[in-house]
Amino acid sequence: MNKKRSNTLLPLVQLLPAVAAAAAVLFALPRTVPVLAAVPERLTAVVEQPVEAASSEAEEEALPKLPYADGVYVGSSRGYGGTVRVQVTMENGSITEVEILDASHETKQFLRRAKRLLTTVVDAQSWEVDAVSEATYTSRGILGAVQNALTGEVVNNPLPPQPKPAAPLVVEEFTAPSTYRDGIYTAEAIGFEGKITVQITVAEDKITDITILSAEDEEEYLSRAKRVIPAILEGQNPNVDAVSGATYSSTGILNAVKLALAKAAVAPAEEADPEQAASEEVVEEVAPSEAAEPEETPVTAPTVEVVQPEEKSAVSTWFKEVWQQLFPADAPDDSEPASSEEVLPASETALPPEETETEPETEGAAE
Repeated sequence: MNKKRSNTLLPLVQLLPAVAAAAAVLFALPRTVPVLAAVPERLTAVVEQPVEAASSEAEEEALPKLPYADGVYVGSSRGYGGTVRVQVTMENGSITEVEILDASHETKQFLRRAKRLLTTVVDAQSWEVDAVSEATYTSRGILGAVQNALTGEVVNNPLPPQPKPAAPLVVEEFTAPSTYRDGIYTAEAIGFEGKITVQITVAEDKITDITILSAEDEEEYLSRAKRVIPAILEGQNPNVDAVSGATYSSTGILNAVKLALAKAAVAPAEEADPEQAASEEVVEEVAPSEAAEPEETPVTAPTVEVVQPEEKSAVSTWFKEVWQQLFPADAPDDSEPASSEEVLPASETALPPEETETEPETEGAAE
């Protein structure tokens, strides 16, 4: 009997949890329905909010920041070494791109730094930004060119301090010789900041190579100046034009090449026939001796004058001999002196008439 009752009540007991859950749902349902009804609206608001924000930002970006028509504009301004040219692209009233067309006169290392401004101008939508440190003059050239492209105004940037050359510009004169000696020759000349040393190679009467061994000029200007080297090799002559924008450096290279070629030039005397050159040397040696003959003429006059006293001394000796004959020194003291009448005939017979006539002149000379 008990077993039958328990089997009958078991299904009812199992239904109790379900009944309790259903009762709880029915009790909370009036409060949950409004909340569930608002869920779709809230989800829609969350999804639509980013779309509206993105559309508002797009509208703000679409607004023109600069009062310039769309298109591509080109402008220029003065940088450090010369003119800087840029191209500015306008789309939807905004600067979309800035490109450098020409900055060949600027130093490469400074130009690399100043190129950061291309992005800065696009981000700021203005050329009124700070210049790049350590590239001030090149930066001013880029910014001034952007302003000139968009406004048409001429921007005169201040000139950078101009360095002075090491020496005045001098162009060496050069006349090409008829032939060169083969070999390697070196010479130096003054460029802009200092010496430039070059080495040339000559083979079979032709300039085959030109090398710059050292230079004190800046590499930026030196690289331009090197354009004269192919021109020299092509024309086989250093009388070519200097490079614009690197006048001092290119002139220094040309002058050094001219001086080196002067060392390689064969002199005209070396080109002549050896026998002819030898005869010319003999003529040159004889010429001084012939020219010296007039100088020896005045020297002979004193020689003649020196001989005269010798003749006088000879006459005086002869006079002494005659005197001794007339008056012998070894005559005895007790001998009687000869009379003048006896001596005179002896003297007349001993002396020729011509010599007798010259006695007074001889005596006068002796006195």
